[in-house]
Amino acid sequence: MSFLHCLRRLAIGACLVAGMSGPAAAAGPDLAALAHSDGWLRLGHYVADAASPSGFRSAIFSDTFFLSPEGRTDPEAELRATIAAMTAEGGATGDAHPQCRFPARRLWLTRQAGAGVSIPQQACPTFDTWTRAGAVRSVSIVLANGFLGNPASYYGHTFLKLNFETDPARSNLQDLTLNYGAIDTSRDDPLSYIVKGIFGGYDGGFSEIGYYFHENNYGENELRDLWEYRLVLPQAQVDLIVAHSWEVLNKRYRYYFFRENCAFRMTEIVQVVEGLDLIPHDRPWTVPLSVLQQFPAARYQGRPIMGPALHQPSRQTRFYQSYRNLDGQERALLRALVSGEAQLSGSTFEALPVDAKHAVLDAEIDYFQFVADPNERARGVVHPDYARALATRYAIPPGRRASVPATPQPPHEGRSPSWLQIGAMSGGASGGWGLLRLRPAYYDPLDSDSGHIPNASLAMADIQLQVRAQEVRVRRFDALSIESAAPGVSGLRGDQGFAWKLKFGAEQARLACGDCLVPRLQGDMGVGRSLADGVFLAGYVGGALQQDRYQQGAAFGRASLDLIVRPRGEAFGFRAGVEQRVPVDALGSSYRVARLEARYAIGKQGDIRLRHESDKSGETSIGVGFYW
Repeated sequence: MSFLHCLRRLAIGACLVAGMSGPAAAAGPDLAALAHSDGWLRLGHYVADAASPSGFRSAIFSDTFFLSPEGRTDPEAELRATIAAMTAEGGATGDAHPQCRFPARRLWLTRQAGAGVSIPQQACPTFDTWTRAGAVRSVSIVLANGFLGNPASYYGHTFLKLNFETDPARSNLQDLTLNYGAIDTSRDDPLSYIVKGIFGGYDGGFSEIGYYFHENNYGENELRDLWEYRLVLPQAQVDLIVAHSWEVLNKRYRYYFFRENCAFRMTEIVQVVEGLDLIPHDRPWTVPLSVLQQFPAARYQGRPIMGPALHQPSRQTRFYQSYRNLDGQERALLRALVSGEAQLSGSTFEALPVDAKHAVLDAEIDYFQFVADPNERARGVVHPDYARALATRYAIPPGRRASVPATPQPPHEGRSPSWLQIGAMSGGASGGWGLLRLRPAYYDPLDSDSGHIPNASLAMADIQLQVRAQEVRVRRFDALSIESAAPGVSGLRGDQGFAWKLKFGAEQARLACGDCLVPRLQGDMGVGRSLADGVFLAGYVGGALQQDRYQQGAAFGRASLDLIVRPRGEAFGFRAGVEQRVPVDALGSSYRVARLEARYAIGKQGDIRLRHESDKSGETSIGVGFYW
């Protein structure tokens, strides 16, 4: 290396580290200002912290994420250490070099330095292998629909997908994903999991995995649809996101279920592109749906960043789509084929037109994929009837399906997840009251949109207040309320519609008592069935434990029926329910509770609801709701 070349390298490094004060500042960056710019703060995941001398603290606490001993709490110290390490002669080489550990920092610094100032690039073999020599051409946000079988997935799950160069011979299942979640949770029971997840009892972190794993785990095992949103960004910004994804892999954060969760952290990765602000700031929680709804309005250099939504249906959705394509005669034949009462070699099937044969066979193939045990599928166990249907499908002449299932509404086009209702109520023991209800998240059977489980309910911290003059009463508080009902669309074996309910909170013991709030834990199990498109009936058996107050006893059993009518695409829907309660240790006898709730949607972000409830005494309310 020549003397002049060495001198030039030393001058560049000295100028960067010193920050070039005074008249020379025009020739180099002001490091104090640069360290507090949005770009650097986002790369370091710095947040405001009044207890820190610098006023900032990184959300990442892994020591390996910092090059300065004060780096976690001092953005400027970390910036100076980064520049010094990346421009230093000698030292670490290859994958251990700071440029290879922090490729996004190198990219960002190079773009900040200005013309004539650059950081010599080091060879990074492992990073190059991970990116397939820089072959990532775009990034996508992927949403897996909510799943009520796991508390961590109640609100859906988002992850980042790195899309490599398009190759007709390569499936997108080989693309790479970044997944964020709580770490070391396997030893905890569900209650401990929820408590620790809410209050920051877990570390969180990013891991990498092939897209094929998510497609199989969510779509095939958990029966959750996937929605992929490809972002439209210049290649330089795609490269920055990919490089930063590498930097945060296996680094540790504090995990919070309601706020700093998968949707929050995934969006932070995308927000290293300066100018993007995608995390909602108007609420103390982060719901995947509310984040996705920020993207349509997002712009980079004046252009929208959100591409079309791509739908990847689960095996349950695929079966329901193909089943709904059948007419009454074809559905009857499918039931006979599944039960063994008919054969593909029989006259009934042979008499069908080619298109009808295709439709029945597709539905039968989708059915056996839907009901197959995931463990048996993993071992390659195949149902004989599935094999026969598949062989017959390939043997018959080509044809065209009579109809093609419509793509459902993308989740981001649905309503917002939080709901506020203002109204009035009368009846019971207390006459007329104003009504105020706040449901921070998420949905009920009458307002569930695409991305939510139909005929199901999920709410946390749902509170109803009665207001009159100077008096405010809690009418009901649901700390957690879940209703889960498998659709049971076909009624075939394995699709019988298992349903369950779980609720914990406080509510009035009886309507006739105006101030009888009691803590109550409720649970029910049952079965449901789709009677028609948009019509669902379910029966339950269960009960409740409660505080023994107002001579209502400490427990009651019950049997109940629920009818939900919500025609597809219609603004109107209603729900009716009746239950018979049998007190276990109270002085009173059994009694009946009946409920009716009707909803009319006002556009996408509003509704009117009329509700009546009776348990000998009656109570009626009407309210206007706003989604936000």
